[in-house]
Amino acid sequence: MFFFGRKPKTHLGLDIGTSAIKLVELSKENERFKLENYAIFPIVEYPERLEQKIRTESLKMREQEMSSMIKLAIKEAGIKSEKVCLSVPVYSSFSTLIDLPFMPEKEIATAIPFEAKKYVPVPISEVILDWSIIEKTKSAPLPPPLGNEISKDSRVITRQQEPSLDSGQKPQDPMIKPEEKAGGSEGIQVLLVAVPKEVAAKYARIIQMAGLELKALEAETFSLTRSLVGNDKSSIVIVDTGARSTNISVVDGGYIRVTHNLEMGGAQLTKNLGQKMQIDFEKAEEIKKSELTSANSQGKEFTARETVQSFLEAVVSETKRIVNHYQLKYNRRIEKCILAGSGLAAAGLIDEFTNKLGLEVSLGNPFARIIYSPVLEPAVKELGPPLAVAVGLAMRE
Repeated sequence: MFFFGRKPKTHLGLDIGTSAIKLVELSKENERFKLENYAIFPIVEYPERLEQKIRTESLKMREQEMSSMIKLAIKEAGIKSEKVCLSVPVYSSFSTLIDLPFMPEKEIATAIPFEAKKYVPVPISEVILDWSIIEKTKSAPLPPPLGNEISKDSRVITRQQEPSLDSGQKPQDPMIKPEEKAGGSEGIQVLLVAVPKEVAAKYARIIQMAGLELKALEAETFSLTRSLVGNDKSSIVIVDTGARSTNISVVDGGYIRVTHNLEMGGAQLTKNLGQKMQIDFEKAEEIKKSELTSANSQGKEFTARETVQSFLEAVVSETKRIVNHYQLKYNRRIEKCILAGSGLAAAGLIDEFTNKLGLEVSLGNPFARIIYSPVLEPAVKELGPPLAVAVGLAMRE
């Protein structure tokens, strides 16, 4: 747990992960964000809950239990903000970019529900829809996501009294500002977002029971992009390894183009280490996070390195496939790779990705554009990747 003083008029981001609750509190100082408070609160009985396979929530926990943990985390961290922005896991939301002929905005609102049926893999009556124009073209629109299939990311807002969607998008946000391209035929590119009503309602109830006001609910991919990419218009692939899964996203020109969910996460790696080395989960977690020895070492350390390398190779291979497919299909070169999530540096992902992808690879630093005390530098460097989603949520205005 990490905490320190706060200032008034703060913004609170809450990321409910599989293994921990992460909070970041920011304020604004001369148009720049300033770090006021942060906390990482481990979720109780995390190892036991990993056996529960579930697709629509981070953990199979009672709503009251989760809200109580949020209350405790906020109390122990000394956080005073009562309005919170909350993330939805990638696998609990859906979005895609769709191309439409030019039409008045009021006609787009009528066309969206019909178009959504082509992309959203559940009945439209069971989801909350939202949309936003992200590009107006006078030629062929920029390429849609990989394969023009539903991408599992979203940008939504849920109001506490009645779960609903509202893009909450502002012109200064580089991810959503409409652009125009010169050329021939006119068209509109629209970001379509869908979140199951059950998921939105569940999160709204949890936040209400925690004594907070839910200001916004959005897919974590958007939070990551906001904190790690900012105004960078480069073509970037973001690899976010969480406890349960790994999310691979392509951000091109400031827009999310592809999001892919890979059912491989840090928890599965820890479990594999424990089984192969015949040690408990906690010890395996320590080994995973530690600086592993080189691949030519012997004994248990070699087993650990071998297990980690097998995991990394699978993630790298899938990332490479997505990168190559995007570049070949759309003739747009991806320039950078940003890594986020827990334990990436210790697991050696930077070298692995650099060698096999041939890209400029870096650990995500969500605090790069945020003011903070110099004494926090070591902690910020260590906790940047796992706090990236919470930081992006706190930056949402």
